Amino acid sequence: MTLSVKDNGLPPDSVVQDDDDVLADSERLVSTHHDPGWGATVRVALGPCSVFSVSPGLMRRTAELAETLGVRLHTHLAEDRDEDSWCLERFGRRPVEQFEEVGWLSGRSWVAHCIYPSPAEAARLGGAGVGVAHCPSSNMLLAGGGFAPVRELRAAGSPVGLGCDGSASADSASLWLEARTALLLGRQRLGPAGMTAREVLEMATRGGAGCLGRLGEIGELSVGAVGDLVCWPQQGVAFAGALTDPVEAWLRCGPTVARHTVVAGRVLVRDGALTGPGVEEMLVRHAAAAARLQRVTAASP
Repeated sequence: MTLSVKDNGLPPDSVVQDDDDVLADSERLVSTHHDPGWGATVRVALGPCSVFSVSPGLMRRTAELAETLGVRLHTHLAEDRDEDSWCLERFGRRPVEQFEEVGWLSGRSWVAHCIYPSPAEAARLGGAGVGVAHCPSSNMLLAGGGFAPVRELRAAGSPVGLGCDGSASADSASLWLEARTALLLGRQRLGPAGMTAREVLEMATRGGAGCLGRLGEIGELSVGAVGDLVCWPQQGVAFAGALTDPVEAWLRCGPTVARHTVVAGRVLVRDGALTGPGVEEMLVRHAAAAARLQRVTAASP
C-alpha cells in the first residue's frame, strides 16, 4: 500500500511504503521464493491491495513487472459502493475502467470480491479471462449489501474460485464454509435454481486453479495432474437420508471437516488430524504475533 489517509487513500500513514521500495521488494521476493515448476506449492503473485490504496503508477509498473518476471497479478476490485464514487471522483472512471486503464485487464490477473461490476463490465472481465475469487463470507460480514454476479462472470469466461479474504473481515479460513455459503448466497440471489452444488464444487476446485493459471495441473483428478485430494466423511446422523446426491449432501449436511487431505501425494491430514510436526508450537508463535499486531493497531492514530 502506498496511498495513506493523507493522500486520500485508505491505510494509515504508518503502513505505507514508497513505490520504488515496493517494486524492489516484490522482485526480491519473487527471485527468492517463487517456484515456476510443475506442481509447485510456493508461487508468488504481485498484489497491490486495491485501486484506492496504491497509486496508478504503481499499478501500471506492477503489471509490467509481473509480465517481465512471469508471475500473476492480484488485487481487490469492485468490493464496495464507495469504491465507485472514489474512483469517479479521483479518476473520472469506474473501478473496472481504472483497472483496465492501468494495464490489468488480462488473463494474468485475478481479483477478490468483484461484487459491483455492471453487466457490461462483467462481460469485459470475462472476455479478458480475468479470474475472480468469490468471498461470500467476507462480503456478508462486511455487509456491503451486494451480491457478486457469479453466474454472469462464469458465463462471460472468468474463472471463478473461492476465497476467505483475510482475518480482518472473515475469521474462519474454511474453504468448505465458503463453498457452502456460495451455494446459499447464489440461491438467495437468483432463487432455488440460482446455484447448484456441482457448480460450487467446480468453483472450489477447477475454478480456483483457473484463477491461478494452473488448469490441468491442480484442481482436478486427471492423468498428469498433481496428486491433490480431500476425503470427506458422509456417515452418521448428520447425513442420514441425504446421500442421493453426495455433492449436495457434502454442502448441505455440514458443518464437517476433512477426514484425509493429500497435497502433491503427501498426506497432510489423516483421520482429521494434521500430520506435520510442531503444530502446537506454531500456534503459540501465531498467538504472540497476533497480539503484537493488535497492540500496534491499537496504538495507531
